Amino acid sequence: MKEEQLLDKTLEILNENGANEAYSYLISNKGLVGEHGSQLYNFLYCLSAVIGAKGESLAWVREAIIDKGYWYRPEVFEDDDLNSIRDESDFLECKKISDERYCEALKTAKTLCTWEEVKSTKLALVLHGNQQNMHSNNDYWKFIEKYGYQVEYVQSQTIDSYMLYRWEDDGKIQLDSIIKKLPWDNYDSHVLCGFSAGCNEILKTLLTSDIKCEKIILQSPWIPMIDDDLEDLLTILAKVSIEISCGSNDDDCLPYAKKLADEAIKQGLNCELRIIDGLGHGYCSEPQFMLSEIDL
Repeated sequence: MKEEQLLDKTLEILNENGANEAYSYLISNKGLVGEHGSQLYNFLYCLSAVIGAKGESLAWVREAIIDKGYWYRPEVFEDDDLNSIRDESDFLECKKISDERYCEALKTAKTLCTWEEVKSTKLALVLHGNQQNMHSNNDYWKFIEKYGYQVEYVQSQTIDSYMLYRWEDDGKIQLDSIIKKLPWDNYDSHVLCGFSAGCNEILKTLLTSDIKCEKIILQSPWIPMIDDDLEDLLTILAKVSIEISCGSNDDDCLPYAKKLADEAIKQGLNCELRIIDGLGHGYCSEPQFMLSEIDL
């Protein structure tokens, strides 16, 4: 089991049965994943604090910060879930250390891309979601290689926590700067792929930048930018093939996926929406996309 799957299931239990059962499930199953990342510890100390297990919560915070060397953006420790331990000396000590590490990390943060050289005539760029990094879901996107694409991964400069990053819907665009550094026009075919908030970054880039792109693949798209810019975006997407996949249980993203697909199809754009039955906010077990040869 991957850590992300464990946390998704924990969140599902939390929403359906409450914090006690969610914490019990996480404690019982955390041994099924390998190295425990910063997000897993965040679940541990938040859930234990919520159910009143202050000693356990403080121990998890200390293990994350002192033993593991993790850190978090300051907003994480402002979570109301931590109210029961907020004034404890151990918590305040760990928060101070975490904030200092975060400030140091900000000094060197920058947008990254795995691209090093031209390896094919076709290029696919993949963007992670929030609280992920450019290596989080590489195994999923490898299927694109069988269509002859060179697959490379982009990582946001916006820090979430230790080794985790996020895309903000604040008007700032990072993908454009990466594309401008690549020999973009040396490739005959271009595909932009994203998960969750990475999809929002892709659409913002297409709306504001004059780049050549034949296809976009949006998985579980968190795309609030379409609330204000859908009409202009659809004009830009008129010559782009659009594939969208979203889980039937993804309450936050499915409405966005349907809204974009419905309007695109209504205007005659080349768009396909696949709704994966029983899937929440995540990846399906098998890729649902078909990357046939694109008409340039």
